[in-house]
Amino acid sequence: MFSLYVNGFAFSTLDGREASVSLSPFSLIRNCRFQSGECSRLKSFKVSLQEPDPCCYFAVRSTEEREAEEERSEWVLGLSHTILLIIDSLLPVAELSCDAIAGSPQTQRRLLAGYLIHRDDAETVSVVYCELQAPIGPRASLVMYENELCKGSIMEIAIFETSVCCDVVGINCSCFVVEGHHFACQSSSERKLWLRALSNLKVKLQNKAPEPSAEELLHFRSAIRENIVTLEATQESRISRSPLLKILDKPSRAFHSRDKLQASFNGDEDMPEATGEDELSQKKPGNGRSQPVSL
Repeated sequence: MFSLYVNGFAFSTLDGREASVSLSPFSLIRNCRFQSGECSRLKSFKVSLQEPDPCCYFAVRSTEEREAEEERSEWVLGLSHTILLIIDSLLPVAELSCDAIAGSPQTQRRLLAGYLIHRDDAETVSVVYCELQAPIGPRASLVMYENELCKGSIMEIAIFETSVCCDVVGINCSCFVVEGHHFACQSSSERKLWLRALSNLKVKLQNKAPEPSAEELLHFRSAIRENIVTLEATQESRISRSPLLKILDKPSRAFHSRDKLQASFNGDEDMPEATGEDELSQKKPGNGRSQPVSL
């Protein structure tokens, strides 16, 4: 029996064993397939709570392949929607911005700014206001503030031409990574906007482009503003007005999620290897892959 809730899920077996799991903004849902054995005949999916572990594997059993495919799609979409609900409940209602704040010199090189969720550690996340700034010399910056007033920075991530800025693969995933820092935004469309802006900055750094003038900054902001307007026109209204994670007592808005199984199961030692359907290579045991839960 599998039950989906507004901030997590629970499952139990016929012999009475139970487990409940809290999802986080950085949980990932992916279709997967097993390479051999009985499991290869099932329509499977994987729930990664915090990569690289732990994760759970589930599967739909049906005599009709099309029916099983449809049922799996319902589950993975429901789970991914739950994660987006959690993200939506944590982020303040505030529009993205590409304009500097009058009287704030530290924002004069702003290209894109907005609230993001930052993964602090395996169990804690914080809501921060992030600002992507135009390059100065060989580096650009992603600056984190406590709020949109941008009074004092919490952290600054330097971005060079070799910096790693990438998305995270998952169904309806809105997460991306900048130099080892994991962020989550309100939607996958917003994630694309952040990554596109980061990619354009890296191209300029790689081409050793001169520092943009005030006029060039206006042109950059105009292009970004068009994307912001398009994005906001497609956004849905907020559903939850209160956080779906426990609030911690910290200066910034920090939240805690119990991302671990509350009951343990003995893994099947002979469980065949599973891979995501969109992965090019198969992960091998012993390289950080979490063990599947045997149901």
